[in-house]
Parts: sequence; C-alpha cells; structure tokens
Amino acid sequence: MKRGLIFICALFLFSGCALLPRRAAEIAWPEKIDYMQALCDLDVAWKDMNYSGSMSLTLEYPEKLLFEVYGPFGDTIVYLRKDGASFLLMAGDERFTDEAAFQTRFGMRLRDFMDDIALRGPGEKGLTTGSVKRDSYEVFYNLGGRQNSICWKGDDGSICLKLLEARFSKE
Repeated sequence: MKRGLIFICALFLFSGCALLPRRAAEIAWPEKIDYMQALCDLDVAWKDMNYSGSMSLTLEYPEKLLFEVYGPFGDTIVYLRKDGASFLLMAGDERFTDEAAFQTRFGMRLRDFMDDIALRGPGEKGLTTGSVKRDSYEVFYNLGGRQNSICWKGDDGSICLKLLEARFSKE
C-alpha cells in the first residue's frame, strides 16, 4: 500500500514538472547568422494547420536547413531537410521532394524563410526587434535577452518560433 502511494505521489510530481513552462535561456544574437542550432517552441495557425509544440532547428546558411517538429510523445510529426539542391518534407503520410511544396503549404519561398531565420534580406542586418515586410507576409523579430521569437504573419495565419536555446558555432 505504501509503495503504491509513493508511486502515485512520484507520478504527480513528475507530471507536474513536465507541464511547467520551459524558461528560455538568455541568447546573445550575432549580427547575421551563418550557423545555428536551436530548440524552439512552435505555434502554428496557418491555413488548415494548428499546432503548438517543440521543434529542433539546424541552419547552415545558405545551403542547409533541418527542422523536426515533435508530437506530444516525442515522435517526429514534420521533418524538413534542405541540403543544397536536395529537399525533403515529410508530414504525416505526405512526402515531398520539391521545394515548391513548402511554398504551397506555407505561402513563402524556402529561401526567404531561411533568410528570415539568418537575419538576412531587406533591412534585416542586425535586426533584433521590429518587423520586415515581404510580398505575402511580415516577419516580426523580438530577439535578445530571454524574449527570443521570430513570427511570420500573413493572410493565411501565423507561425511563431520561440527560441529556447541557440548556439551559433559548430564547436
């Protein structure tokens, strides 16, 4: 009986810790990003997609992008890899090898998305707060300290990355 009670108390304690919001690390942002590995919280309300959860991101600008979006049990639910001319997007049972699928799904070119993350493009050099207007969407930056987010907002909805941890060198 005591063992069962201890087990139930431990289960509540661990489940309570798992539900606590994660606190973002303080991130010092470079003026432009050539390399980045990051852990993020992702919020998507875009077209018919609605999702909030965790994501990992690796960027080696301008050639490589890898991101994985995780389900509630740690399984990968969206996987995107761009490496030079090679491209793969997997979401559920769907598999795409043409970058045009990214633009169809998210309303932006993959190159622009990578530029937005790497703080490159029109008026973005050193941008840590503020926004940049693109053809079909606007990118909002709130970078520095513990408030580290990049959000894309357009007619089809919004996609927001809250960067919890990031590093900018391969070492």
